Amino acid sequence: MRDTAAVVDLVTSDLSEVVDSTTIRELPLNGRDWSQLITLQPGADEVRNQSQVGGAGTSDVNRVLRGFGNQMSIAGTRPQQNNYRLDGVSFNDYTNGAPGGVLGTITGVDAVQEFSVITTNYSAEYGKTSGGVINAITRSGTNQFRGSAYEFIRNSALDARNYFDAATIAPFRRNQFGGTFGGPVLRDKTFFFSNYEGLRQSLGVSESDRVPSQNARNGILSTGDVTVDPAVTRYFGFWPLPNAGVDPSEMLETTA
Repeated sequence: MRDTAAVVDLVTSDLSEVVDSTTIRELPLNGRDWSQLITLQPGADEVRNQSQVGGAGTSDVNRVLRGFGNQMSIAGTRPQQNNYRLDGVSFNDYTNGAPGGVLGTITGVDAVQEFSVITTNYSAEYGKTSGGVINAITRSGTNQFRGSAYEFIRNSALDARNYFDAATIAPFRRNQFGGTFGGPVLRDKTFFFSNYEGLRQSLGVSESDRVPSQNARNGILSTGDVTVDPAVTRYFGFWPLPNAGVDPSEMLETTA
């Protein structure tokens, strides 16, 4: 067995890689988001402080302003400088960032035949951007009728307990289901292909707040005892007692 030299492309100067359909469908993807595979290419990296999986942080104002898609930096550029194309048509979101729903994913793994990531030196046919170009091509039908059906289930039953969770894990339910079907309209000439994917998710998020401990309500502080004004005690009912197991002598504690 001998090594084979890499094929040199003498037609174009761009630097790009192609992700085929087998890789798209076979590799594990959280949320079945094929855009996660962009990070397999040299020079592409996920901007973690702007990206999300499963919808965490969707209520953050910054997420709304920057878009909900899986944000990528390609060749050191900003996430809003990339161009996402589907069958030659740009489909960036309203912030010119990566497309994606409120859960932060691009579904339709079974509908994508392949996609390429062009990082630098692309030709003039790719305008609108100074970052990378992601070209996705959809599947087509064949001379035979073929189809598939699938359902992927994820829930909190097998999830690890978050550090800030209380005695119970925050509930999480995700169902992704759908199917594909394709075939000939006119044999060897015209074909059709259809894909449907449904996504249903319910996610509980653990948050921590700082609330007065029982000692603080009684005026027992780490800096010394104080007298609590009776006019203030009636407002203590707005805050629950801390339940995170922090030292009760502290005035402010964390609760899940």
